Amino acid sequence: MNSIRAKIIMASTLLVLGHAKVVYAGPHGYDLHNTLAPASAGLAGTSIAQPQDTVSAVFGNPATLTQLPGTQFTFGATFYKPEVELEHDGSVTSGTGNPTPANAFSATSGTDIFPVPQIAVTQDLGGLNIPATLGLGLTVTSGIGSEFRGEPNSLGAGAEFIIFGVNAGLGYKVNPNLSLGAAVTISFAQLDFGLASTSAETHDLGLRATLGMTYKTGATTIGAFYQTEQEHQYDDIIQINANDFASPTITQPANFGIGIANDSLMGGKLLLMADIIHKRWGSAEFWEDIYDSQTVFSMGAQLTQGNWKYRVGYGYGEDPTDENASPPLGDLTQVYPGAVVPLSTPLVQYLQATQAEVIYKHRVTAGIGYERFLGVPFLNLDAHAGFQLEEDRDYGTHTNAEVSSWHLGFGLTWKF
Repeated sequence: MNSIRAKIIMASTLLVLGHAKVVYAGPHGYDLHNTLAPASAGLAGTSIAQPQDTVSAVFGNPATLTQLPGTQFTFGATFYKPEVELEHDGSVTSGTGNPTPANAFSATSGTDIFPVPQIAVTQDLGGLNIPATLGLGLTVTSGIGSEFRGEPNSLGAGAEFIIFGVNAGLGYKVNPNLSLGAAVTISFAQLDFGLASTSAETHDLGLRATLGMTYKTGATTIGAFYQTEQEHQYDDIIQINANDFASPTITQPANFGIGIANDSLMGGKLLLMADIIHKRWGSAEFWEDIYDSQTVFSMGAQLTQGNWKYRVGYGYGEDPTDENASPPLGDLTQVYPGAVVPLSTPLVQYLQATQAEVIYKHRVTAGIGYERFLGVPFLNLDAHAGFQLEEDRDYGTHTNAEVSSWHLGFGLTWKF
């Protein structure tokens, strides 16, 4: 098998896997779940029971919207930088199936810093004698990419994927203890396979729903939510021949989360929170070929001292990589009618390493909040920093990926 044929097989496999979707912020695979929101980012994303910013209420558990009185508007941004180091012995990219020193390489992903908008507004309806709160917001819910095209022996590996979410939610207070909520996400997803000669960037609109509840007893609040799958089809994104194009479908997984928060310590000044989220990668179209379902844990603590809030957080996510991923993957006859392109297990593993290396496990974060920012009674500032600690793994015996990341961000919230 020569290198040209190897490129054809790789391009075909990218199509079948829907692979232009690499780590964004983990440890939730490449999904965010408030890990970059203005206040929650300092708490490792912990926010299901008692979020500390409007963005986290709008894009997390919609029942928590009832915790936000009056009118609140948040504007902010988070800057996220993934780092990916790749090592390959040349066996896959040369097409020989054996280690090839001339084709072996070590490369660093060329992806740059990604800015993530954090915008939300909430309005309680108490003035209408309705025990409910509306919420609207805009942020990035998942995505990003890796890029190794600067390394000639990588076969041009590189792709980018991003999903913007526009959320509309309603939280309804059934009684002083129980709140229910529902939200709808309209997503705008962009996908670039990175195959310069055969593919283009395209986009699609998607839809998903989120249902949630909270129950408060004393100083303890329990919250839970369920989020449906979200499907996107990318029309005519890859050219098969002069007249035929392929349109892969990629489905975001369904999610279930439960969280608990307690503010009984230090006279109510210390808030402790913990979340668990289960992500159904293993039953989502295309993802099921390379990922197993994943459970993610996070915890956070917030200490209030006067106008200041001090936050720390820790998150842990299971590695969702399917260690038994092997051909056949999907139906390659849609790429080459009447013929099945032979795929090898090492090639599948190479693609997992270059395009789907969501192996983050540990996240540590810190943040601050300050009320009456700039002396304005109704203006609050939240800021945060976080690191995903370095992880590496072997994909088979030929490829190794090493990943880490950091993020910095802020948000300003006007409360009326």
